[in-house]
Amino acid sequence: MFALHDYRSVIALAEEGHFGRAARRLDVTQPALSSRLRRIEEELGVRLFDRDRGGVRVTPAGAQFVEGAERVITAAEETTESTRNVQAGLGQTIRIGMTQVAAYQIVVPALSAFRDAHPRARIRLFEGTTAGLERRLEQNTIDAAFVHPPLHAPGLSEKRLVRSPLARFDARSTDRKRRPLIRYPRAEAPVLMGEIARDRKMLEGDYPEVEADTMLGATVLSRAGFGPFVTTEDFPSPFETTDDCARTEPLGIELETCIAWRSLDRRSLLRQLIASAEIASR
Repeated sequence: MFALHDYRSVIALAEEGHFGRAARRLDVTQPALSSRLRRIEEELGVRLFDRDRGGVRVTPAGAQFVEGAERVITAAEETTESTRNVQAGLGQTIRIGMTQVAAYQIVVPALSAFRDAHPRARIRLFEGTTAGLERRLEQNTIDAAFVHPPLHAPGLSEKRLVRSPLARFDARSTDRKRRPLIRYPRAEAPVLMGEIARDRKMLEGDYPEVEADTMLGATVLSRAGFGPFVTTEDFPSPFETTDDCARTEPLGIELETCIAWRSLDRRSLLRQLIASAEIASR
């Protein structure tokens, strides 16, 4: 078993790429850091770094170790913080993820209901894509997420909450040449892009394709004249300050939102969040 300072040492080396800088950051001598890394590698039986005159480079095995080390450090820090919070009379911490669409659909009333039930609970809120938040649930860096099903990560449960019709927004509908739809990365928004891909004509145009990884990014590109994009009809109007050429076109398809969590997580605080989300969706 490794101590926390072992994990911190590997993380520092990976980020600094140099023994001297990492040692100064950790407030240890360079020989002590070298000895510590040698012991870790010997115990693991793998090489975490390649050394050369310019410094160190993380090996594939080292990158895997660093990823796990970061989760260990995060968990340790959160445990320390939650313990101190209890001593200070503060509530437990729950980490919640949300997509930009879910933020406007359901997250506000869900968190309002949750606050009423647990006024002393501490919340950490994270924004991301459905795929990214699924990964964070798997890695135990968040506890619940408001995302768009179907989910693909194993070991997750979900409660479906709301459905919203999708619409095509266009800030420059008077443009004579047809511009292709602004895309979202398929790996990050598989559900939305899957729905859009059913109509190939939307993805075709007289200009090169452009892509944004968030609704905000798509709004910026559309306002700049790069083409239309798709979001839910109830998403706040992205063209409030533009001229009359803005256009909204319903697509006749819907996007669903759910709250997802790790199936084995049965904490009462999480169950209360799920119940609050259900109340907010009625």
